[in-house]
Amino acid sequence: MQQHSIYDVTRTIYVLPSVAGHHLDYSLGEELPLFGAPKDKKLTYGFGYNSRDRRKAMGMPYFKTGKGSPHKTWSNMMRRAYGPKKAAAYEGCSVCIKWWDYQEFAAWYSMQPYAFEADAELDKDILDPLNTTYSPEHCSVVPKLINQIFRDTRSRRGILPIGLSVAPGGVGFVSVLSMHGKPVALGKFHDITEAFRAYQSAHQAYCNQLADSYESKLDARVINRLRTCSRHIRD
Repeated sequence: MQQHSIYDVTRTIYVLPSVAGHHLDYSLGEELPLFGAPKDKKLTYGFGYNSRDRRKAMGMPYFKTGKGSPHKTWSNMMRRAYGPKKAAAYEGCSVCIKWWDYQEFAAWYSMQPYAFEADAELDKDILDPLNTTYSPEHCSVVPKLINQIFRDTRSRRGILPIGLSVAPGGVGFVSVLSMHGKPVALGKFHDITEAFRAYQSAHQAYCNQLADSYESKLDARVINRLRTCSRHIRD
C-alpha cells in the first residue's frame, strides 16, 4: 500500500481580483477596511462612509467627527478625489479602499507626528511626485509652508522655469523664491540658466533649513525628501 506524506500534496490557491465588489490591487499590497460600506446610508461623494456606529455597537474604540477631529481633512480628501467639481490638479486622483472608511483614515492620521497642528495639511505627492492615490504608503501630514514648496506652479508661470519671471521692461529675468510664505527676490539676470541656478541653490538651502527646523516633528521620509530635493530647470 502506497503512503503519502502531507508534503506530497500540492494545492493551488486562487486569489480573486475583487472581494464584495472591491477591486484589490495586490501590487500595492492594498488592504480592505475592517467594515465595509453600509447599504442603507448615502455614501460621501459616492465612496466614503463612517463605521462608527458598528464599532460602537461592538464596544470598539472609534473617532468622533466634531471640531478637533480629522473628519474635515478626510472629507476634503474625498471631495478632491470624487467630488463633482474636481479641480484640474486632482484629475485622476483616488483614495485607497481602506480610507473610504473615515475611521480607518482617522486611525492613521492621529498617529502622524504633525497631526492636529494649526497649519497641518495632508499631502499625497511630496514622497512621490507622480503619485495620484491617497494612501498610508504615500501620504504625509506636513506644515502648509512645506506643502507649498512642492506644488506645481506650471499653470501660473507658463513656459518659464520655476521661480523665474521676465524682468520689468522685458529685458532679462528675475529669480524669486517663496520663503516662509513671502516672496524673496534673488536678483535680476540676463541669462535664463544663471537665473535658474540662483533659484535652485536658494531652494536647496531653504529645504535644508526647513529639514533642520522640523527634524523631530515630521515623518522621517519627509525630512529625507527635503534634504535630497533639487529643482530641475524643466520642473
